[in-house]
Amino acid sequence: MKHLRTLAEGLGRYLGWWLSALVRWRDPLAPMTFRRAAVLLLGMPLFLLVQLIHAVCLLLDELLFPGYRKVVIKQPLFVTGIPRSGTTFLHRTLAVDHERYTTLTTWEALLAPSIVQRKIIHALAWLDQCLGGPGQRGVNALTRRLAGGLDDIHEVGLEAAEEDYLALLPVAGCFIMLLAFPAALGLQQLGHLDQQMPPARRKRLLSFYYSCLQRHLYVDGGQRRLLSKNAAFGSWLEGLYALCPDGRFIICAREPLAALNSQISSIESAHALFGSAVNADAFQQLFADQFADTLDHMTKILARWPIRRAAVVDMADLGAAPGEVIPAVLEQLEVEASERLKTHLLALPKRPHRPRANSGDTLALPRSVLEQRLLPLYYQLIALPHRKRITP
Repeated sequence: MKHLRTLAEGLGRYLGWWLSALVRWRDPLAPMTFRRAAVLLLGMPLFLLVQLIHAVCLLLDELLFPGYRKVVIKQPLFVTGIPRSGTTFLHRTLAVDHERYTTLTTWEALLAPSIVQRKIIHALAWLDQCLGGPGQRGVNALTRRLAGGLDDIHEVGLEAAEEDYLALLPVAGCFIMLLAFPAALGLQQLGHLDQQMPPARRKRLLSFYYSCLQRHLYVDGGQRRLLSKNAAFGSWLEGLYALCPDGRFIICAREPLAALNSQISSIESAHALFGSAVNADAFQQLFADQFADTLDHMTKILARWPIRRAAVVDMADLGAAPGEVIPAVLEQLEVEASERLKTHLLALPKRPHRPRANSGDTLALPRSVLEQRLLPLYYQLIALPHRKRITP
């Protein structure tokens, strides 16, 4: 059965990472604490059960809805780059155009990656609305409570446009799990997919990801254009292009020390939840390495691509004049902007960029070392002809 091996592999990897974490008491990336032990012993079995349910439902799709495999993904629009570079703002701005774009929401990615689950949830939602919506209010309250510090990464809501790589959780293909298991090589490789992931595993993950997008379009009706956003997919460009050769890519960039500092600050909730040593040199080095490799990889890939396939937008330009930059980006990619989107863009406030001199002072790693490694890679990326910027 299609993807059976990938799903079984994912559950096996989670089990291995879990058991390894239980015995790695002095792991410098995630030293054992009482809270971490409690999360691993009580929370992880529940997480594994949820992923097992997802896996069963995904396999049921193959029996009950085999037609989804015939869905062709035409000219998808991918928003990626480096983390904390404006990807969420850009994604949710474009997603305002509901008539033209379809994108996964939080509940679809986390609670219903399968067609079977979405059909069930749609039926339950209809029944709940008939009763006045008590279930939806309760679920929304629970979501806000469980999200906790994750709002520091970006606002969490069940109906919000979300990163569709969360649908890769059942196959252990979601980079966010690195916060729980930072020592897991298989998770570290997700941040360097095109370069470091073993080819067979990479092929299976990309195939499963494509099937997730097909499922989404199948339920959606197949009339709208797929809009995807994943800040961790900057290292997946080659694989994504192989999946969707007619796809378009928007690459978000930001001064890397500011972005890295913001990234570390945004995941501090991982320390409270998982006991991960987010302020330790070794932990932050993982993200610094990912930033460096991703910036370098994106520059090399884009240098071979025509400008109509990809556009680079810096966060400073995006914040200062979104109403100018976003239409220019879409025009470069030969993507038409709807009147609805144009109207929304006109209402967006402008936020002039004010560089912070101390953008790296909360990082554990030496600022001078980070500047020497990251800044040249950043300048190479934004120097590409693919960049759309505010006209001086």
